[in-house]
Amino acid sequence: MASTELIVDVHHHYMPAPLFDRLAAQAGGRRIVTNELSLTLNPSRKDLEAHLRVMDEAGVNMAILTDQVQVMGVEVARMLNDGIAAVEKKNPKRFLGAIHLPIHEPKAAERELGRGIDELGLRAVALLACHLDVQLDNPIMNPLYERIQRHNLPIIIHPQSKPVGSDTIYNLDRCVFRPFETTQAIVRVMASVLPRFPGLRFVMPHLGGGASSLKGRMMAFFEPEDAEVPTELKGYLKTQSEQKRFGLAERFEKLFRALYFDTAGTGAWRPALEAAFNIASADRIMFGTDYPLECKTAANILESLAVVREAARSPEERAAMLGKTAAGLFKIV
Repeated sequence: MASTELIVDVHHHYMPAPLFDRLAAQAGGRRIVTNELSLTLNPSRKDLEAHLRVMDEAGVNMAILTDQVQVMGVEVARMLNDGIAAVEKKNPKRFLGAIHLPIHEPKAAERELGRGIDELGLRAVALLACHLDVQLDNPIMNPLYERIQRHNLPIIIHPQSKPVGSDTIYNLDRCVFRPFETTQAIVRVMASVLPRFPGLRFVMPHLGGGASSLKGRMMAFFEPEDAEVPTELKGYLKTQSEQKRFGLAERFEKLFRALYFDTAGTGAWRPALEAAFNIASADRIMFGTDYPLECKTAANILESLAVVREAARSPEERAAMLGKTAAGLFKIV
């Protein structure tokens, strides 16, 4: 290992070979673009030995495995879960797998969640910020949230590979629509999901999408139904002083504080992490590589690790972001 620090990668993609090969054959090249998917098919995605080699070279102790193609249905979700569970079983000290659910098939999703917990022994859940047109605050999610909360499983969010209504020209789907989808998912989770399921722990990807810039606007329009706001101000943007006067600021911050964020998705751009410090504390920010997409090599991972190490304002912050917080959240020993 290149480092004695505990380093946990909470944003790491793996796809079982049979599923990868099916998509690659369908794509006829390195990228597949359909109505539901916009995905780069890096061969390392299915190559477990490549994952281990790159992790070893970069000093990454453990990676949390997820993918983003469960919108293709229950068969694909099962293939993901079976393949990821097999990797975890073979390498329990290097990988921890998440359960992928075909949310747009509600009964199948409930069955697959139960199978993932009871049969496969997976200890996290991978959800998309929106599953086709099913948002995270949709009532069909309630039975899933109830069981996830009961089993105390962290939820790892990722935007859809091709968000609904996105355009692939100029890579807009990847550089704009995905962060936008993540940002709106944060609002939905805070406004509707966490008030009903306060025990859920969400890991929001890519430093929260546009949250670093938009948190102030989210706060200004935060108005729960039971908030004691004068009639003449209901529905209006509230200034900071008004938010504090009506008790909205404290309620908003309590909900926001429940969220975690990963550092993937910025191309190792330090200003993005520095901006995140304005909205979240270091103990809510966890290292992520987006391997093998953003970080494709050990050198890429080391570059991203350097950003975290340099931006941390203390050894304690550095340890928290690199792995300590993730170890606690995912019960890594």
